[in-house]
Amino acid sequence: MVRHLEDYVALLVRGVRQWGGTVFRARDAGQAREYILEVARRQGVRAVVNSKSMTTEEIGLRPHLEQAGLQVTETDLGEFLVQLAGDRPAHITAPAMHLDRHRIAALFKQHLGVDCPPDPLILTRQASQHLRPRYLEADLGITGVNFAAAKEATLVMLENEGNLLQCATLPRVHLAVMGLEKIVPALADLEACLQLLPASATGQRLTALVHFLKGLKPGTAEPQAFYLVLLDNGRSRLAADPELWEGLSCLRCGACLNICPVFQAGGAHLYGRTYPGAIGILLAPFLAPTGDIADFCTQCGVCGEICPAGIRLPELILAARRASPRFRRWRLWSRAGGLVLSHPQLYRGLVRQARQREGLRSIMDRRLPGFSLARESFHGRGFSVRAGAGWPTEAAKAGPRPGEQPGTGFGPQPVVRAASPIDTLEERLKEAGSVLHRVATPAAGAHLVAQVGGQPLVVGEGPGMASWWTELAAQGLNPRRPADLAGAEADTVVLPALGAVAEMGAVLASHTSGDLARLACRARRVVFLLDRQQAGLSLAQALEITRRESAPLVSWHTGPSRTADIEKELVLGAQGTGQVEIVVWG
Repeated sequence: MVRHLEDYVALLVRGVRQWGGTVFRARDAGQAREYILEVARRQGVRAVVNSKSMTTEEIGLRPHLEQAGLQVTETDLGEFLVQLAGDRPAHITAPAMHLDRHRIAALFKQHLGVDCPPDPLILTRQASQHLRPRYLEADLGITGVNFAAAKEATLVMLENEGNLLQCATLPRVHLAVMGLEKIVPALADLEACLQLLPASATGQRLTALVHFLKGLKPGTAEPQAFYLVLLDNGRSRLAADPELWEGLSCLRCGACLNICPVFQAGGAHLYGRTYPGAIGILLAPFLAPTGDIADFCTQCGVCGEICPAGIRLPELILAARRASPRFRRWRLWSRAGGLVLSHPQLYRGLVRQARQREGLRSIMDRRLPGFSLARESFHGRGFSVRAGAGWPTEAAKAGPRPGEQPGTGFGPQPVVRAASPIDTLEERLKEAGSVLHRVATPAAGAHLVAQVGGQPLVVGEGPGMASWWTELAAQGLNPRRPADLAGAEADTVVLPALGAVAEMGAVLASHTSGDLARLACRARRVVFLLDRQQAGLSLAQALEITRRESAPLVSWHTGPSRTADIEKELVLGAQGTGQVEIVVWG
């Protein structure tokens, strides 16, 4: 992919321009900032809402726009808290992990004028209430991009809170910023990416929402303008590096941070860079402003074991160290140490003399704190290594006995029947906080909607929806079309589902109009009508259906919007839909 990057960039640019978007290739951060500011001025923008994006953080976009007199609001809860604190993100996926609930409550009192108890649920609700009108007031919505399929000219964005969808659909101008490395050849190539990124970043099978943008938002009085900024900022130089180019394969999941002992000791602010941790070490010499942070590594190697993209992080960090002028002195010490350690008698003689000389000990304590010599030797104490619980026994080495299941140690096991797609889908949706109902006919489904839904109730259009309209009206629900609620909000939105990926608990739906997208992302409850025959899609089949769908925006839903930005405590119904119901019929 990296070797043919320019070919895929050209394909993506051509495709986005064909569906009406404007594409700009930014050489560096400064050029990207100036172009975005130029777009804002040309479009008469006064207020901006920004969803979570490490790329906009990389180019320093918010301070630049604020200095130009624009009102910029970070809408991701973690980024919003960091903005209130006047701080920088402390983690790629959890920006406010360094702020506890008491500090956050104090920030709300200071900046929002509200006195909240230090409870994550109440604080989240208060933040959502404050942010809700900002989307409608904004002229420009800025989002990041997780992946871009070059062949289909489709931008893929993953989120949990529901703020990204509002930033992308509610303002009259949408601008997306992405690094060149986010491009993949085609939608079919995203199968592995969609499995790896959520699991490694937040421990989910899939995020609450996955959006596939492949056209301009239709059906509104004023057509939405769309701009895509492709950022280089040193990525082309990294792609050309014969050794370190693998760094462009990073998914930005943050897994290497979560396990890094240096990051655990000091957090992201220790690095002084947008991208901390192991991947930050590889990116620092290439992504402007360039720098050298190769010494922020203990070479424990665990980042290489946990990286979902299979990047050889420990090896590449060693390569970065070899090129670092800061390590010349340490390399001399290392060679000298290797020479001493390769001669045991010389080593023991030097250690004996060092222990006897207090002056040398004090120098080592000052120059190498934590690494000075022990006051006594463990040599000759007769320590022995014992096999732990994880060591295989002789019986285990011999393998299973006849009739025994491998790896169990027990007798014959009963045959477990494979769960049906509906059962699997119900289990996965329950994990994500959604509810699945089974009905036989549209009449029974309409009766169920009458029980769970509220007014105003909006129904989306699509194949086979005529009978649902009739049945919902027969229940006295007064179904409304999206255009009927211009400027108003819906309590319940009913959408036909394109299908569902049972194993991942994802339901596919298309947004055929801007009004429908606006209502669906802010409704209290969304009900999906799913044909039983479409409930067992594979991930590959779901991507193919998404590719063929003519609507400009397709979203995959797994459950209510969510956040865990305040002390990692999960709160459902963050900024988007609070309740998700799936009605499986047929």
